[in-house]
Amino acid sequence: MKRTFLMMAAMVCGMMAWADTIVPQEMGIRYYMPRTVVKLVVEYTETQYVPGKYAPWAEKLLGIAQAIQEDTTAYEMDDVRLAVGAVPDTSRVYYVYPQAGMQTQWLSLTKDGILYGYNESYQAPASRKRRSVKDTTTVTVQLPASTLEETVKSDSLALQAKSVAKQIYQLRDNRIYLLSGDAENTPADGFSMKAILEEIDRQERALVALFTGKQVMRKVHREFRIDPTIAMDSVVVLTLGEDSIRLRLVPEQMTEAQPVVDPKAKKQKTAPVASQLYYNIPGMAHITVTSDQLGELLEEYLPVAQLGVSVPLSQDLFSNAGERVKIRFDVNTGNIQSIRRQL
Repeated sequence: MKRTFLMMAAMVCGMMAWADTIVPQEMGIRYYMPRTVVKLVVEYTETQYVPGKYAPWAEKLLGIAQAIQEDTTAYEMDDVRLAVGAVPDTSRVYYVYPQAGMQTQWLSLTKDGILYGYNESYQAPASRKRRSVKDTTTVTVQLPASTLEETVKSDSLALQAKSVAKQIYQLRDNRIYLLSGDAENTPADGFSMKAILEEIDRQERALVALFTGKQVMRKVHREFRIDPTIAMDSVVVLTLGEDSIRLRLVPEQMTEAQPVVDPKAKKQKTAPVASQLYYNIPGMAHITVTSDQLGELLEEYLPVAQLGVSVPLSQDLFSNAGERVKIRFDVNTGNIQSIRRQL
């Protein structure tokens, strides 16, 4: 009997301890205001110009006046844009408790807990595939074996250049003989003829590149995280050769807002009674991206959730028992997208 009493006392104490851990918030539904995150996306093409080994003799031996003579790098801007998203703002958390006129099961949240709608089913946005940016480079030049044997015999670059130029002219003569039918061993079928001509073209391009040089092109994708609440003035985010990409950001914080009330409600002398649903009126960020050489690349006025103020919806929106109110919120800013009524 004594043992039974002790067991029952322990169970009661345990239940009391469990009950003490229940806080009022756990009986409601928790939701967050969104926090705007911003990334500056810059895409450009980097082209490296590499001179050929025999560039100084390109015009004299081959008549090529536009051969690359020194290592240089050029940049071409392809795209500049802002990528905007939202995450839960843990500094602004709210709760909704069951009460007359508002049912918590009518609320819908995103998977991160941001308020999506009242009497509106959550629909996740369609996923977008990120554009793939691949590097593109020219093929490394390779000399035919016969030319290598001929050029290594001389340490003089001028003599090597002359020998390679001679090989180029010989390849061109061979092409003319084949196409005119004057070659001693003309291929009997078109397939063989095509294969031989393609090999002649490949060898000629490789040898000519030793005079003209080559271009190495690379597509580059860069992302920079931006805090839209911090003012910036002509901050250099990227340097491309002699050019600088600069960012200017001016945050404009919202300081006050009026609650949304039912337009059908009669004018009241007293302030409307606040409900448990809060919406957010975002502030703005004026973002400008410029290039020292190209001028303005981008200018946008961007709504920023954390620069705004949270305002409760009026309780009179939910007081009409004969109508069903449907509210949709912008999950990126917290603002109201639409309010509709159904009988």
